[in-house]
Amino acid sequence: MDERIRLALSQHRYGKALKFLATANDNLENGDTDSAANRAYYAVFYAMLSVTALDGFESSKHSGVISYFNHHYVKTGIFSREISDMITDASKQRERADYKNFYTTPHDIASEQVRSAENVTEIIRPYLESTWTKIKQNLPSAIFTRTSTRQFTPDKVESKYIIKILRAAMAAPSAVNQQPWEFWVSDDPEINERLSQVTPYATPAKNAPVVIIPCYRTNDLPAPMMVDIDMAICAENILLEAEELGLGAVMLGIAPFEENMKKVEEILHIPENFRPFMLIPIGYPVSKRPQEDRYEPAKIHTV
Repeated sequence: MDERIRLALSQHRYGKALKFLATANDNLENGDTDSAANRAYYAVFYAMLSVTALDGFESSKHSGVISYFNHHYVKTGIFSREISDMITDASKQRERADYKNFYTTPHDIASEQVRSAENVTEIIRPYLESTWTKIKQNLPSAIFTRTSTRQFTPDKVESKYIIKILRAAMAAPSAVNQQPWEFWVSDDPEINERLSQVTPYATPAKNAPVVIIPCYRTNDLPAPMMVDIDMAICAENILLEAEELGLGAVMLGIAPFEENMKKVEEILHIPENFRPFMLIPIGYPVSKRPQEDRYEPAKIHTV
């Protein structure tokens, strides 16, 4: 897992920690103490995951994450023993709240767990921000790290990232500034699965958290013969911005094959004056391979 992906996952998971913390506070205020204890634990858990993501460490077991965090970050002195105790207490209280029969978390204990989760997220924050800054300073240009991604983690892509990607798409140049594009965006697993069956090569859309479908209008174009070039540039901007954000993406061709274009139009109910150009699945990559160096001086001709 390369640094750009580790950075993106770390930031994503810390954001989830803060969301769980906000929910825990809401639960506590509404008197749902068991849910408050549960959400407080998950705030702590995702705060840990935001740290371990920087190492590329993944574990399907909570105990594995806690053990790794304690061994690599508490025993080494990066964080104090106090944070380890808070993590242990949060885990035990969450298990009691979730699994112990006839048990209701007392309000004072739930309140203590929420405050503890706030402490954990605040203790971890300076380390994360410092590490994020160092990683950003050393990141190479996205154009030299981008590769096609066909397998994605289940992590949801935040809407703010989709907006950034679409802003990048619309920043593309086009012939006589005709800007022929509009975008359909699907995060519906059922629709994405249907899109994945449009061609034999569209399978990466099936498990992608998001699929962007750039389309071009067919009316009021001053330079219709240039539309394919405009849309290709737009698509490249999407791929590069996804890479810049630590996400992965891949271009799946639809145009100019009429049968495939009509299938996509039917699935998405695209209006008659628009045609789909391609599918671009986007998400957090399961793995990342180095980009192949394609530079060939022999292909450069100076005149």
